[in-house]
Amino acid sequence: MRQGPQLEYLADGFHYYKSNYQMYSGDALKPDLRDQSPSNDLIDSVILVAKTNDFQVNAWAVYLHNSAIGMAHPETVVTNVFGNRFLSELCPANPQVAGYALGMTRDLCNLGIAGIRAESLHFHGARHGEHHERFFIELSQVSEFLFALCFCDHCKKNYQAEHSELGNLVQSVKSKLTHVFEDRDPWIGKKLSKELLAEIIGPNILDYLLTREKSVSNLYRKIKDITQELEVSFTFVDQAPLLDLDSANASQNSWQVGIDNSQIKQFVDRFAPLIYRRQSDQVVALTNDYLKNTANEINAILRPTFPDCTTFENLAAKVKNLVGLGVSEIDFYLLDTMRKRDLDNIRQVLN
Repeated sequence: MRQGPQLEYLADGFHYYKSNYQMYSGDALKPDLRDQSPSNDLIDSVILVAKTNDFQVNAWAVYLHNSAIGMAHPETVVTNVFGNRFLSELCPANPQVAGYALGMTRDLCNLGIAGIRAESLHFHGARHGEHHERFFIELSQVSEFLFALCFCDHCKKNYQAEHSELGNLVQSVKSKLTHVFEDRDPWIGKKLSKELLAEIIGPNILDYLLTREKSVSNLYRKIKDITQELEVSFTFVDQAPLLDLDSANASQNSWQVGIDNSQIKQFVDRFAPLIYRRQSDQVVALTNDYLKNTANEINAILRPTFPDCTTFENLAAKVKNLVGLGVSEIDFYLLDTMRKRDLDNIRQVLN
């Protein structure tokens, strides 16, 4: 953990433990030696101290947002209709990527942890990059979605396994985006939806989206088999609330990253949505959405600092409302960036 004011350049895709390659299948992607700790001394000491003090250790695992692996293996990343590669985004439909996710899960479960908090175990949007991606033209939600939609060989192969016609879909997406980049974006101000995509591209895009949802759900199923066998809890850190910070129905946007909540909820022990909202009534609305549409119990993740909480009263109201809704587990992000008074605020609201 960082101490005091200092500028940090963090290594993307770093594994803060020593990877055990025996946990990975032969064709799986594996963390490079430079992208992992030289030993498990640190994590072993953390787990030992935690057990001594009756604490559980959960691993926050960032699965498919990994530019270290993406740059080393560009053939495994999300690739759009123009052949542009998103080097920070590994494609879950790629068998080598799936092998990496399964291997990392197995590796983490054998470290002595109690649970896994799975982040970025899905597709991502165009702006979910590594550095400061710059868009010097205004793009609609539709155009951004289509620009980041993966058409790698594995995504196309999965689609063609059940649907014979792919060429028209590819050509439609490419021609619509070409018009946007060369002339104008006709969908500025329109809300992204499956219905609008079908109207613009054609109904076969709905089948394409369903195919990628199946790929993601299948990966969750395999990971759940591992965590269940090794008696480790498996929690889905849901980033859908960040897709539209004004939405009170964020769970309805999960399809944008390839998540079908009706499937995923069969393979996770808990949903942990990022309840990043500035007002307590927004927190209530978003929490109710998840309790209604995903699971009866969730973990809520709050940011107790700027920009969500700038006063103790604001944080206290949010925690009180969450408890009132029956949420018994609340996480606070991110410890490294908190001032002492932020920690004091958390202690007070929990007591």
